[in-house]
Amino acid sequence: MVVVFVTGVSGSGKSTLARTMAGWGHRTVSTDADPRLCYWSDSRGCPVQRPAEPDATWLTTHEWRWNPRRLDEIITGAANQSDDPLWLFGQAANAAEFADRFDVTILLEIDQQTMISRIQNGSRGNDLGRVGDSLSIALASYIPFVTAWRRHGAVIVDGTADVETVAEELLMAAASAALHRRKPSG
Repeated sequence: MVVVFVTGVSGSGKSTLARTMAGWGHRTVSTDADPRLCYWSDSRGCPVQRPAEPDATWLTTHEWRWNPRRLDEIITGAANQSDDPLWLFGQAANAAEFADRFDVTILLEIDQQTMISRIQNGSRGNDLGRVGDSLSIALASYIPFVTAWRRHGAVIVDGTADVETVAEELLMAAASAALHRRKPSG
């Protein structure tokens, strides 16, 4: 089974693409939607509740993280059900720690203006970017986030096009990356 991880900054379209591709019959998981997988943590790694209007201090001293045991449950459960690819959509401060669990990592790249426009859209399910100081923190983390995933070797897909076009690009990028990956020597 191939595990494809699709990440991107807030507003890059991860949740929308997860729904679209699920509608096309693909196995998808929007990681933000699994409360056993994702959680806010303090500097000691302990789960905490995010305030309704988080200020910059709170947002820079807390992280959105994944529970590794739950991530493994999701991947193992999917592998036990079928050989079809599993598409994981999301982001977390510790996601790079789990890169060895993914066969392909794709970065949905959007410009900052697109990011602002999308996250300020009131119909978006996620309020991050519209509450407290979250927009300023999202903008401040944009370049470090994109740079880090590029450095990790993520396949870049332009996330600014319409959702169907981006979904088609994801399918092609994942297929190409999976076909070109090399087996470890030894």
